[in-house]
Amino acid sequence: MADELVQKLKQLIEEDLQTAPEEASIEQLVEHLQQDKRFGQVIQSNSGNAIGFQALVEDGGVVNMGIHLHGLDEEKLTKALQLFLKSLQPKEIPNNVPRSGVAKFIGREPELERLHTQLQQGNLVSISAVEGMGGVGKTELAIQYTQRYADIYTGGIAWLFAREFNLGTQVVGFAQSQLNLKIPEGLELPDQVAFCWRNWGEGEVLLVLDDVINYSRDVEPYLPPPASNRFKVVMTTRLTFGPPIQSLSLDVLSPEQSLELLTVLVGEARVQPELEIAQSLCAWLEHLPLGIELVGRYLLKRTDLSLATLLFRLQEKAKKRQAIKHDALKRDEATATSTARRGAEAAFELSWEELDAPSQHLGKLLSLFAPAPIPWYLAETVEQKYCENSEGTQEFDIEVFENARFKLLELHLLQLSQQEEQIYRLHSLIREFFRSKLKEEVDVAT
Repeated sequence: MADELVQKLKQLIEEDLQTAPEEASIEQLVEHLQQDKRFGQVIQSNSGNAIGFQALVEDGGVVNMGIHLHGLDEEKLTKALQLFLKSLQPKEIPNNVPRSGVAKFIGREPELERLHTQLQQGNLVSISAVEGMGGVGKTELAIQYTQRYADIYTGGIAWLFAREFNLGTQVVGFAQSQLNLKIPEGLELPDQVAFCWRNWGEGEVLLVLDDVINYSRDVEPYLPPPASNRFKVVMTTRLTFGPPIQSLSLDVLSPEQSLELLTVLVGEARVQPELEIAQSLCAWLEHLPLGIELVGRYLLKRTDLSLATLLFRLQEKAKKRQAIKHDALKRDEATATSTARRGAEAAFELSWEELDAPSQHLGKLLSLFAPAPIPWYLAETVEQKYCENSEGTQEFDIEVFENARFKLLELHLLQLSQQEEQIYRLHSLIREFFRSKLKEEVDVAT
């Protein structure tokens, strides 16, 4: 097989040069070499009196290929082979994707495949929103996607921080630093961004907009033209979207996956002697990736602390409405290497800031219920009682109350368990977060 490939390669070049040595262009020679699908990626090359290199071939082997020049146009043949080698070398894809900080990426295989399917279909710019509550692993999923499918996006992968900075400015900055694009002077920012889209390099392009909080204000003005279907957009967000934006809702890990993640972080030798406690700890955290990650890294530093002791302390703190403030749920800025940039309380605080006063009040009210599914009629009853017992003449407004519920649902701070029965639930850590806010308001239960 190897000898046949060598001979074919030499024959193709020699025929071109012998038939029309003056007319045979370098480009034609390279094209001949590229058209033979049996040649794979070049491993290495060297030049001298002969061109020598190794190539992967279709049967999985490696062929050492030496092309002797036989008195032909040495300069032309050498250049053709060098260009051919260069065309087979992997190209570096422009990107500014942040590093993954997870010890091991667990689960989410179906979600990765579904996200890729969403992005690759359609004739317009594909936009997919990875949705979910704070700490569920949206950013990490996006990072893992960029790593797995990087070879597809030869036009570049631009990671843009939607919450912190202006997206238009970031697009222009990426084009200048990663693509060496020269932006004409005197253009307003929207025109600069439009210039970038028109003059972007070839190939499919992936744009990741991390932590979108206002689509119409922060994102829509800076999107590529709708007909530019080589641009794919992934948004991570706590919001809930609908058509035409494709949604991928991210849930917590399964009990098996959360236990595996905890084991990866603290070690098999530490988990196995307290296996049931480890399972209970994961259940108390309700299998939220952020919670497992933070607690696991806390235990990793506290080698003298048993899992049973930590779980007991968290439960005791919960009785005082202070569990969310425990050090085990905070991010250690000095040693943190995880993708998550915040502790649990800080992560939920970002969602809290997006709530209006009635929605914040409802969150605190719901946290007073037992950690079980909550029938909506009971929440209404408690709120009516609260309004009756409040100082002044606070009137119960069913529409305001329902709008507050919608806002909690939209930000994935509340979940609908049974639609027909109107039964809702709070994630355990969200519940602890809301309970910590009760110090600012008189208990409705009193």
